[in-house]
Amino acid sequence: MSPPPTIAQQLAAKQREISVAEFFERNRQILGYDNLQRALLTTVKEAVDNSLDSAEEASILPEVLVEISKESEDRFRVAVTDNGPGILRKEIPNVFGKLLYGSRFHANRQARGQQGIGISAAVLYANLTTARPARVVSKVEEEEAAHVLELTIDTQKNQPKVVSEDLELAERPHGTRIELVLKARYVRGRQSPLEYLRGTAIVNPHARIVLVEPDGGRVTFERATTELPPLAKETLPHPFGLELGELGYLLKGTKRPTLGEFLAKDLQGVSARAAREVLAQARLKGSAAPGAVQGEAQERLLEALHRAPLLPPSASGLSPIGAMLIKRGLRNVLGELRPEFFAPPVSRPPRVRGGFPFMVEVGLVYGGGLPSEQPVQILRFANRVPLLFQQGACAITNAIASMDWRRYGLDQKGGSGVPVGPAFILVHVASTKIPFTSEAKEAVAEDPELDKEITLALQAAARHLRTHLSRKSRRDFAGEKFEIILRILPKLAEKTSHLLGKPIPDLTPVITRIMDVVNVETQLVSDGAAVRVPVEVTNYTPRARVLEMFCEIPPEVMAVARFEPAPDGTEMELGRAWWTLPKLAPNGRTQLAIAFPPRTDIEASDIDWYIAGIDEGHLLGADPLPGDWDVRLPRTIVEAAEQAAAEAAATGESPEEEVDYDAAEASAHASEED
Repeated sequence: MSPPPTIAQQLAAKQREISVAEFFERNRQILGYDNLQRALLTTVKEAVDNSLDSAEEASILPEVLVEISKESEDRFRVAVTDNGPGILRKEIPNVFGKLLYGSRFHANRQARGQQGIGISAAVLYANLTTARPARVVSKVEEEEAAHVLELTIDTQKNQPKVVSEDLELAERPHGTRIELVLKARYVRGRQSPLEYLRGTAIVNPHARIVLVEPDGGRVTFERATTELPPLAKETLPHPFGLELGELGYLLKGTKRPTLGEFLAKDLQGVSARAAREVLAQARLKGSAAPGAVQGEAQERLLEALHRAPLLPPSASGLSPIGAMLIKRGLRNVLGELRPEFFAPPVSRPPRVRGGFPFMVEVGLVYGGGLPSEQPVQILRFANRVPLLFQQGACAITNAIASMDWRRYGLDQKGGSGVPVGPAFILVHVASTKIPFTSEAKEAVAEDPELDKEITLALQAAARHLRTHLSRKSRRDFAGEKFEIILRILPKLAEKTSHLLGKPIPDLTPVITRIMDVVNVETQLVSDGAAVRVPVEVTNYTPRARVLEMFCEIPPEVMAVARFEPAPDGTEMELGRAWWTLPKLAPNGRTQLAIAFPPRTDIEASDIDWYIAGIDEGHLLGADPLPGDWDVRLPRTIVEAAEQAAAEAAATGESPEEEVDYDAAEASAHASEED
């Protein structure tokens, strides 16, 4: 009779391999499926992210249809259809039915999904909560019919199981559709599919996204541009981001015959010269076989690589949104709220953390229809994907809360915490490796280098807000003063003249001396035949002026704009035009106008007006010409300023008050010869 098994033997008999699918089945909260509301949002998010990625990689302008219908009290059907290139039949089961399977995990470039978990985890959750298979329809352009598969996941083996298969005729030449029935709850609010898609439309203005809600309501986010974002290029691994084990895998897997070639051709930032210096410091031969470098030699090699003055990681693996598209996306989605101010978006230069490049972009809008008594709305994005949950645990939120926003015009108790005011703050982090706090990818983890860049970008945007609020305050004060003067002085003059029995005097010199401003009034008029923006410029200063006037228009509508009169010069790519106005006597006025075709998406506030050489204290309705415009002064303006100075000297007027140097910093982009 054999002896009874020992405790160690009994425990060993219970040991078995755990499938990754089985692990996530029991720990679904890690992936964002910890409650019914988040489960629905996460399912939509994963499907839409895949749709956008696939379309962009195929250079196709994305069109995504999201349909959510209610099957019972807590069961919903989610269907996401796209116009991407489709998926080959042999790949469909693995893409949708196998966790940790994908094409982007080993690619060192920016992408929405990288782990190969997202959409297969949604299929896993649907199988688990309703026992209903996922239905996938895929049509590739090279094939006549679409493949239709129903599949589930064998969690113990982490393998797909095809339940049924068929072919069907498809209306579209290519694309993919996935349908899932899952246990979920649909609610509207900040953490809803609608808000996720709204955020997605802001940072992906090239996509057209349609949502059909359970009640049949249809919400469409039209694309704001037909320009695809630059496709992030796959880059080689950089030594600064390598650990010892990773370096060992690369050495074993390389096809380079020598260690010198491996360093110079399989790693990023290592030139042939740098490779020789690294090998010398590591006491290794460049002719050695890479696979033979192990143990202590491998450690010396990694230390030498980390100490070497290598080139930083390339930013070609990133695909930032860009300042122009951030503003366009915000305007397109928030248009119904009519914000009064769009701060110039900030795109920080690429930086490096842990050997991986990253960029921070910030957009800020203020006023208009935004709620003024609530905390500002924070729009967090990572690699063009909205982050709707775990806001308080996110490095983006913490960076916003740690700034003293009172310096920039927003209310903030104690100088810390999320500020209060009518504003949206958008922060986008782009990187080949986002440091998420969990696999659910709902918050960005704290990192000193990342925190610094976010703070610098926020401060740059906040300075624009402070300048806007300061100018707005001065303009409001000047406007009230102007209105009071125009209302009271004529009545005083009329009554005084009546009492004295004298004619009413001309008040123009008095008004101009009191006001001492150049006033610019704009409005928008649409009559069906055209959209016109007339502009009236009045010289309420005590002397004649020659003015150099500039305007800045969204470049996308600059090409269809008609100017009256024609400008003296334009810069189409930047959306700029400028005029040298005729000399305006005190209280003199002149007019300009810009006309656009009917139904052009333009507001009067979309056009910025500048006058050169006048400080903001003497301008109403326009701004001084920004100092970063590379412009020069035409000779005609110089001569006019010299003549004004001579006239002032002849009449004994104070040059400090009366000499006209308005255009001293202006330009019509005259050549050096002029």
